[in-house]
Amino acid sequence: MGANTAEAAVPDAIQALTDRLTTSYADLLTPVIVRDVVQDCYQPLSDARIPTYVPILVEHSSRTKLRRLTRRPDPTVLVREHADGARGHSITRACRRIRTALTRSA
Repeated sequence: MGANTAEAAVPDAIQALTDRLTTSYADLLTPVIVRDVVQDCYQPLSDARIPTYVPILVEHSSRTKLRRLTRRPDPTVLVREHADGARGHSITRACRRIRTALTRSA
């Protein structure tokens, strides 16, 4: 009975967290970006067997990602990197090109 109550309270806690973070980052990020970051952090933990600490863990990781977003010149870069799964691909591609050029010239 207690587990069902805790499981039912998690989505409400995540929504409350999203609202708090949206208010906190209102001057820096759009509500859509904040919501997406919170959902990305919540998704891996949504099926946790013990949901007691899920909202706390989601808040911690969400705040960390949002802080990183606000330090970047283009706040949507981190979201795009996670969305397409090619995080840091341009730097990796440049390193591969350099490595290829060096091995061909040797």
